[in-house]
Amino acid sequence: MGQRAQSLTLAGIMFLSVLTGMLMLDLDNMEVSQPNLAPAVTGDSGSELEFGTEPAVMLLVSDEDLNSITMTVLIDGVQYNNFSISENGEVWIGIPTDEVGVVLVEATVFDDEGLSDTWSGTFTVRARDMELLVSDPLPANKGSKLIFGGTLLHHDLSDCKVSWRQADGSGGALPVQLQEDGRFSEEIEGVVGTVTITVFAECGAQSTSTDFQATWLEGSASGCTDTGAINYDENATQDDGTCQYHQDADGDGVPDGEDQCQGHDDSVDEDGNGVPDGCENQIIVYDPSDLGQFWIDKFLCQGGEGPVVDDYNTTVEDGHLCEVSVVVDSNNVTLTMNGLPNHDFQSGPGCCAGSQVYNITIPRSPTNDTHGGHDSTNCPEAAGLYECAPIRGSIGYALNGVPLFGPEDGPGGDAVASHHGQFQEDRQDIWLGLCHGHSGPGGTYHYHADANCIHWHGHAEELGWENYSFPPNLQGDSSPVIGVAFDGYPIYGAHGVDASGAVSEMKSSYRLKDGETGYNGIEDYEYVEGSGDLDVCNGHFGPTPDFPGGIYHYHSTMKNGLGDMGFPYFLICYRGQVPESSENDPCAGYGEDWGPGIGPPPEGCGEGQSQDQDAKSAGIPLEVTVPPFNGFPILGIIFCTWMVIYVRESAFSKGSRDLVGTAPGYHQARV
Repeated sequence: MGQRAQSLTLAGIMFLSVLTGMLMLDLDNMEVSQPNLAPAVTGDSGSELEFGTEPAVMLLVSDEDLNSITMTVLIDGVQYNNFSISENGEVWIGIPTDEVGVVLVEATVFDDEGLSDTWSGTFTVRARDMELLVSDPLPANKGSKLIFGGTLLHHDLSDCKVSWRQADGSGGALPVQLQEDGRFSEEIEGVVGTVTITVFAECGAQSTSTDFQATWLEGSASGCTDTGAINYDENATQDDGTCQYHQDADGDGVPDGEDQCQGHDDSVDEDGNGVPDGCENQIIVYDPSDLGQFWIDKFLCQGGEGPVVDDYNTTVEDGHLCEVSVVVDSNNVTLTMNGLPNHDFQSGPGCCAGSQVYNITIPRSPTNDTHGGHDSTNCPEAAGLYECAPIRGSIGYALNGVPLFGPEDGPGGDAVASHHGQFQEDRQDIWLGLCHGHSGPGGTYHYHADANCIHWHGHAEELGWENYSFPPNLQGDSSPVIGVAFDGYPIYGAHGVDASGAVSEMKSSYRLKDGETGYNGIEDYEYVEGSGDLDVCNGHFGPTPDFPGGIYHYHSTMKNGLGDMGFPYFLICYRGQVPESSENDPCAGYGEDWGPGIGPPPEGCGEGQSQDQDAKSAGIPLEVTVPPFNGFPILGIIFCTWMVIYVRESAFSKGSRDLVGTAPGYHQARV
């Protein structure tokens, strides 16, 4: 046995010697030639598309050297050049849908040694179903013409006609001029009263019709409609902003002696009903041509009067306090805000919210944008008529000083649609908390939708913030103002006055394109005029509780006219002129790093780097430097593997990942 053990020992020593000799070889000097492989191109082999949409197919090109690849694309035999190959091999090809039928797309890739691969796909463009959309017109005054308009949707408008007639009339139908894009408008005259108008559309053998109510009123077209003004016009049906008052010492638009709010602090509103305490029986009417006093009265958290609130994604009581300052000069309103909300909230995966410094300037007297010629990249439906709002980053501010963000999340999807289960966001861990808000890079808390919670005070009814849900109709009336856009126009809550004069939940006029879910963000939506209550920017002109004579304003929307997602939720373009000082940072909403709530930055905004949140939170370095092992590449690999295992075990020993992927040390959201 002793000899056998000795032999085994010697054999082991010899084996270790041979292994050591192998490890001593400098494998770095070995050259292994790699054969040149043919490139490959793959993609969807085809699908059915709707006429008039703007779809695109993604192809994936693979090769050991993408820089050596040449690619040709043919669409129905005609060369297509509007594409590029990304660094990860993605190629997007737009499919034309301006004609009904089959579209053949062919692609061929070559490498520098002549090896190639081909792909082809057939896409069937189907005819769009005939659809006639007519918006309810505003009432006209006696002797004035009423204007109605709408849109006819069809795949071949060249064979379409639109006409109208009074529903119970005996006369024939009168033609309506149809534009190339299917839109139309018409002026009609009538007598005092309400009649039903029928609009007809014919496209070849297809036909459809729809009705609307046309109303003519007694009275003058415009004037002062405020009974408290010295120039009140009892025949006026629309306020023209000319109301004049007696002396108004506190500048609230109500004459002294008739002002029940005189002597009260207009900023104190303990019951949260949007009306200063002691002024509940007083309706304050503001001048739509000068919003200086309006913003002074409406912005919350001024003078450190905001409530102390808690972040539900932390294990401690945070004691956050929102702060806002409003300064008015002859032309502008300057807002300074710390970005913390006036309600309990959830930071989400981007935990946790922190105090910020926001300084913006908005015009004291908003002016409609009539310049046109804007870049329509971020809002193609506006066709360059109005300036686009950012699809990510702030588009305005809520009255508590919290930024209102565009609809897209970091990876580029519709943050609100994914939150409501329209699609699964598989590119990054993203979810929205209470009131559709969460935190982004650097603790920047923001809303992607809703924001009506700034006026909801459930605690007064012994309800906690977990009970909040959209949309709160606080007083059974039009919703109060919730924020301001960069053009100076107000953003109101969910409820407003519709075209019929009734108070209802406002609906957007955007809808998902056929087959889309919001995964691609703004590209998945299209504007259909008249399908909802609001225009292409998500606003309209009409009365509000503060401007009974009317003002242009935006609304917070969670539904469209079809009852689906209310994209763009706040606004997507500005109907007013945006001052240069208020223009948003194009890099905002992206950040320098890839992490929760952040997407890869656009060109010129830095290089995004992936970060592991658990390791980062545990204090473990994300980069491990391994000493060189000249001549010992295998030992180096073994050491690196051991270090990776050690780092992962160390990170996870600090605390387990919770259900929402927040950093250790924070508990799961309570709702």
